[in-house]
Amino acid sequence: MDFITRTIGFLIGLAPPLVLTILGIAALGVISLFAFRFLVLQKFFGELGGILKDLFGLVIPKKWDSPKTIILLGAFSWAVSLLVGSVVQSIIAFCGWIFLIAGVHWIMHDEKELKKILTINQIFIGPWLTGALICYFLFGTTEGIPPIAFVIWPGLSAVIAGLPKFIGSDAATQVPIWVKPKPGDRQYLVNLALINLLLSCWIQLGFTTRQWLADYPTLEYADFRNSPFMFQWDANPQASSRGVEALSRAEAEFKRNLQGQSWSQVERWLLEFDDQLGRLGESVLNQMSKARENSYWRISGQILPGEYNVQLFSVWEGPSANAEGFYYTQTCQISRVAPVDVAGQSSTTVAPLPQVGNAKVQCGPIEGPIAGQPEPRAS
Repeated sequence: MDFITRTIGFLIGLAPPLVLTILGIAALGVISLFAFRFLVLQKFFGELGGILKDLFGLVIPKKWDSPKTIILLGAFSWAVSLLVGSVVQSIIAFCGWIFLIAGVHWIMHDEKELKKILTINQIFIGPWLTGALICYFLFGTTEGIPPIAFVIWPGLSAVIAGLPKFIGSDAATQVPIWVKPKPGDRQYLVNLALINLLLSCWIQLGFTTRQWLADYPTLEYADFRNSPFMFQWDANPQASSRGVEALSRAEAEFKRNLQGQSWSQVERWLLEFDDQLGRLGESVLNQMSKARENSYWRISGQILPGEYNVQLFSVWEGPSANAEGFYYTQTCQISRVAPVDVAGQSSTTVAPLPQVGNAKVQCGPIEGPIAGQPEPRAS
């Protein structure tokens, strides 16, 4: 019993130093952790400060008369224009664009590394970038960039690229003056002007061709294998041609007029074939989606030998890669319904054949496009 009492007393006497030791170790760990985090944060903010310093060094101009100053003025004008409205906003935004264009053009010439990057095959493309900015400033809208901006862009860029050849400096006052280009520069200026004018012509041709295809979709399915500037991607031009659509609608109208009619009515319709086909063609073109090319399609036909074979045509009379145009054709046969045709019909048939003796119309596949114009056959 005395041994247990002495042991408990010894442990009680040892507890305060042990607790203090544990608390000291814990405090040292916490202090070390905070010190480590502080060093990490100090290094992080040091790196961040270095990055920001480099960024500000790129943005903030070292002297007031520099392209960065003008670009910053443009950015400031744009920011201020967001705070106002009406006419004042337009004036401030206009000034901002002037500053931006001038600053970008200046910095492309002033920064040697940037100028080296923008030089491709010994051709400095900076003037064309400046020309693009000017065209967007003059013609760009919230709805997009109109075609005239793209057409003017090469010519305007050529003027910007060639203008330094006309500017010199007075020997005495060092004031810029207009001078005649040196003989060695004149050929360069001529080539520069002609190449960019040619580029403008090609751009205009591209927009014109795109407008043609929008107004006259049939041109997209013409044969351009002999064209020096157009390439045909569609391997099956008949699949979506409006000529096929027109002839398919003409077939439907032709069947609607004659299918199931008595033989006397069929013969009366065929006696007025030209007039009837004219009305049928008008109906077909009115059913098609509206396009400027509709007036260049003509539905025609002819009665072939036999009782009765009718050949229908959808003829394209508009502009075409082929000077003579082209057409699609389809042959339909009108026959009387024989008893064998109606054998086995039931009342549940969705589209029953006409009664025995009435007309039945069957049409073959559509053929085309066929170059030229359809030739009449002797009946």
